[in-house]
Amino acid sequence: MSIKLIVGVTYFTKNGKSTFEKLKAGCKDLIIEEKPDDMDLSVWTKEAFECHTPLVFICATGIAVRTIASYVTNKLSDSPVIVIDELGRNVIPILSGHFGMANDIAATIAAALDAGLIITTATDINNLFAVDVFARDNGLKIINKDGIKDISKKVLNGGKISIKTKIDNNIVGQVPKEVEIIEKGKADVVISDEATAGFTLIPKRLVLGMGCKKGKSFKELLTYVTCEYSIEYLRENLYAISTIDVKENEIGLIKLAQFFGAKFLTYTSKELEQINGDFPDSEFVKDTVGVSNVCERAAVLGAGLTSRDLVLEKKADNGITLAAATRKTIDLKF
Repeated sequence: MSIKLIVGVTYFTKNGKSTFEKLKAGCKDLIIEEKPDDMDLSVWTKEAFECHTPLVFICATGIAVRTIASYVTNKLSDSPVIVIDELGRNVIPILSGHFGMANDIAATIAAALDAGLIITTATDINNLFAVDVFARDNGLKIINKDGIKDISKKVLNGGKISIKTKIDNNIVGQVPKEVEIIEKGKADVVISDEATAGFTLIPKRLVLGMGCKKGKSFKELLTYVTCEYSIEYLRENLYAISTIDVKENEIGLIKLAQFFGAKFLTYTSKELEQINGDFPDSEFVKDTVGVSNVCERAAVLGAGLTSRDLVLEKKADNGITLAAATRKTIDLKF
């Protein structure tokens, strides 16, 4: 499995352009889109925020802050924003460091540029548990986002966070020393399929398996999926868009995932073939990508299932295929 992100980048000087070119040449883990010369900066920024596209400004921090100021509304949906000085010496995430992955993107960029990484989020610099990162990584919707600061404050002051789960789950990895999993009593964090009193994390369970002809636009793909599900429903419930690794750089699919704040997951044909069950086959698809069914198998695999169990069977039209599955047992990764 691999994960891809598209980031938009702008610069304003000759030195900034040199840093951009170095970034584009050295950073293979991100798909980099340069701001068009003929596009107004504010329009570019507005469109990026509407699509939740990460933004990189190669300039003074003040320029970036003033540019994004009127578009900043919600820490759980704002675009991640990173600043790089024009000489490429320092990389600074300034917005959506946790839930939007700005800190992770900045680390990738810093490594590509061999630059200093300046992280200011307290839990990161103290190497402590961050509940919003935990929620993001596990595809959990945050209810009562204001509670994030209270949980972080408790951890930073040396306290221990209690987590209680009311869902079928597996614990994956080492639970941090500042976290305890409890079965009874009041907890700081409750993982449940329904909102509860206090700070609740609700699993996003829907996984869309998709395939498409090369070059299908974001708008075409959005129009197709919203024939089955509303934008509001997908923003609340979509965990991931899943497909074959041949499509790992398919811009329209990646933008669709970013628009909904969902993961974009890709799998090899071998991984997809390991899913058990009778799937509708296409010899053309098998000859093209090595497996006879992509969308249904990808949906099942992305949902963490091992056999065919779908909530939406394959639909196809105009070069796009779509299927859906539901995450059942949630792997809680620490």
